[in-house]
Amino acid sequence: MKVGFDIRPALFNRAGIGRYARELAGALSKLPEQPFLELFAPAWRGGLDIPKDLEPGRTRLHRGWLPARAMNLVNQLPGLDAGRFPAKIDVFHYTDYVYPEVRHAARVLTLHDAAFAVDPNFHGMNTTTLLNRVRNAISKAHLVIVVSETGRRDAELMGVDPNKVRVVPNGVNPLFQPGEAKEKDAAPYLLTVGTIEPRKNHCRTLVALENLWDKNEAPDWVIAGSPGWEYEDFIARMERSRHRKRIRWVKEASDHDLLELYRGAMALLYPSLHEGFGLPVLEAMACQIPVIVGRSTAPAWVAGKGAMLVDPANIDSIQEGIERILAEDWWRKQAAAVLHLRSKEFTWHGAAETTFQVYQEASSLAATPVA
Repeated sequence: MKVGFDIRPALFNRAGIGRYARELAGALSKLPEQPFLELFAPAWRGGLDIPKDLEPGRTRLHRGWLPARAMNLVNQLPGLDAGRFPAKIDVFHYTDYVYPEVRHAARVLTLHDAAFAVDPNFHGMNTTTLLNRVRNAISKAHLVIVVSETGRRDAELMGVDPNKVRVVPNGVNPLFQPGEAKEKDAAPYLLTVGTIEPRKNHCRTLVALENLWDKNEAPDWVIAGSPGWEYEDFIARMERSRHRKRIRWVKEASDHDLLELYRGAMALLYPSLHEGFGLPVLEAMACQIPVIVGRSTAPAWVAGKGAMLVDPANIDSIQEGIERILAEDWWRKQAAAVLHLRSKEFTWHGAAETTFQVYQEASSLAATPVA
């Protein structure tokens, strides 16, 4: 089976959807015999390197020199849709929120989340345009992948037929595992990982920590994540905070940098308002680090019974969660052990196997004549 796989997110982002595309492509290329990946990567910007762990002989890169928008116009022409050009394929996998025209192949779409439909402030682009684009792509997809059980709610919100939804959870890179931080004598800190954008809830987290710092009842805060959209308010609040010296912002972090940050942290603060999955939570769990997550969110589903649950819309609740996780040393260690065991249930190999099953199912659906 030949699969058109949109690898573009991995060229421009190491986190989130970029990590998803990179890790899943690598795992798919290592499955026995199937599938063969035709990597769809038109872009005029250079971007990052294509993932280096792709299995030799199991992929072919179609980089091209046209930007994605120009390529989309080419795909509109007869016989040149992305199911035939730049390669003839059986299935096309939309891994991001960009959808080249595909007419001559089965279509699988990953809906990472629908935060933009929950609250327009959660996304930096025109929400109406994005909603229409995603709904149009969903209407043409044979199957829709969501990356957590809670993702079914997002699919329902977007009007996806429940019979078309398949849950394929993300995995965690084996790099992330327990171990001592290199700086063993470094001062303790709490860690937040993720792009700075409204739904990540940095502003409420800052206020909760400031309240604790006023009483000297919390360690410093390390934020690892690049600016996303509508981040100016948080940056301004952080810069004028009366406790600015207790905050360290790491704008760029490699996987190895993240590993060290996880291993040195007392806990991961991740009271996000809305997520499709929450990869930093799983990475922290794999490193045997306790997590604070929003109640009833996807990260809470990922973490399971070991999470410290808070109301992400309530500053007092976030503050109480931090206080508890810092005060109860025995609970923190027990929760970390439970979370580590839970993390073993999520692998990219498992995600690849299930995704390939979705490809096979979509291919069968595409070949079935409409009654």
